[in-house]
Amino acid sequence: MEIRRASPFSGVIRSARLYLKSKIGVIGLAIIIFFVLLAVFAPQLDSNDPVFGTNVAAPWSIPAWATVFPQYQGIAVTSYTVSPINFGSQGLGGWTFTGPSAGSALHSISPVVPNKGGFLPRNPTGSLMVNASISSSAPTTTNPYLPGGRVFFSLTQTFHWTSKPPSGVNVNATVQAVKMNNVSVIYLNYIFSTPTRNYSLSTASSLLIGPMVTITPSELGTWKQDYIQSGILASSGIKDFSGVSYPSRLIFNQTGTYRFIVEVQGVPSGSNPSISVRIASASVKVLGGAYGVLGTDNEGRDVFSQFVWGARISLLIGILSGVGAVGLGTLAGIAAGYLGGFWDEVIGRITDFVLVLPFLPLLIILTFIMSQNSFLAKSIYTWVIVIFAILSWPTIAKIVRSQVLSVKERSYVEASRALGADTGHVLRKHILPNVTGLVYSQVALNVSGFILLEAALDFLTVSLYSPGVTSWGIMLTQALPDATGNSAASYVWWWFLPPGIAIALLSLAFVLVGFALDSIFNPRLRAR
Repeated sequence: MEIRRASPFSGVIRSARLYLKSKIGVIGLAIIIFFVLLAVFAPQLDSNDPVFGTNVAAPWSIPAWATVFPQYQGIAVTSYTVSPINFGSQGLGGWTFTGPSAGSALHSISPVVPNKGGFLPRNPTGSLMVNASISSSAPTTTNPYLPGGRVFFSLTQTFHWTSKPPSGVNVNATVQAVKMNNVSVIYLNYIFSTPTRNYSLSTASSLLIGPMVTITPSELGTWKQDYIQSGILASSGIKDFSGVSYPSRLIFNQTGTYRFIVEVQGVPSGSNPSISVRIASASVKVLGGAYGVLGTDNEGRDVFSQFVWGARISLLIGILSGVGAVGLGTLAGIAAGYLGGFWDEVIGRITDFVLVLPFLPLLIILTFIMSQNSFLAKSIYTWVIVIFAILSWPTIAKIVRSQVLSVKERSYVEASRALGADTGHVLRKHILPNVTGLVYSQVALNVSGFILLEAALDFLTVSLYSPGVTSWGIMLTQALPDATGNSAASYVWWWFLPPGIAIALLSLAFVLVGFALDSIFNPRLRAR
């Protein structure tokens, strides 16, 4: 009769099938997989810097989807009303070109080739090349803040505004002057044409704005990025915005059809003035009261970015601390239970000593001491994992020891010794297989505790950590002042609820997985 040997993976397959029959185990595993994917693909899910990426939108912006609720309806969502386009592949992309005379000519798109250094737009592939000339007798513009300027050409894009006024607006353009013939200076004039009047944002007289909107002959061939934030218009000297705290609310004070105009002006210094200018991009971004998936914090940082990057810290510390603590506890428990005698006594006393240590106060003190050393502070979370593991193994050691004491007295272990099996054989074939299930379940059960402990440690000692790191615990700490006292921002529920719910869900998930594994490897529980 042919004897078939069981596959080495048969036990794993059988355990997997039993696990899939556990509803709570499947639910817990699904939650863990979700957060693992969230952590792994954090850079792809959100490109904003979770720590230093301030002002991506207005502070305390609600999530964009929350505008469906009555109390938030009409709030402007932070977005591009005039989107930056790639002139190299999209042509004019919705822009309308206007030249004041027959001498103006729109030339073909050309690749961006920076020379003389200067600013280079991100990932540029093309630019709009414009050669324009005007008559020397052409009248000057009506903008008193750009003295002597005459319009060579302009680009216009129309958009519709249907929301409440935003808290800010940013105007951006990337340009390069290639040629200036009988022209002393080039101005970039930005105009918002509302349903009732026009607002010009540009001035050459202000120290704040002047360098951003002027190009001199010495800057030929240099790429410049003009960037105007509406917040500085109040001090720009432009009368329309003098003393206005939120100029954007003045510009977008009504709904309707708007036009954004980029005028390229020049100041003639001789007859037949002409210019050649490349434009790589131009855009308008309004900073409303709503933004993204989870809104923004008090500094305008993307909360969703903090959330997905914070998942990495919680998972990393939870899993590695769990594996480390259970690993140390398993080794100590097996040594104490199997060797017995002197070793059992020594390990038992060490275990009792570590168990009576005040865990959280000691952890805070050790973390503070390490934070004072610049070298150790750089890898503070690594040391937190080590401390977690060192201070948490005794409980696991006692559990494993009791299991080993039970297994080593069983008849098949005694029979194995009687047949001449050495210690290594007994440990590999009898002790470890009977302890493995317990170890798996203990890892899962302990991870949840370490996740909660890490959040508590961040909450209590957030200032100790590197400013380049974020975690769910840090998010809760930073949100606390607004969550308890900022009624104007709805107590920032979108800032503290996601990390709080995530910590609870992830901890619960590991507990469910631990229970499911315990029921698989514990015949008594499986029989119920």
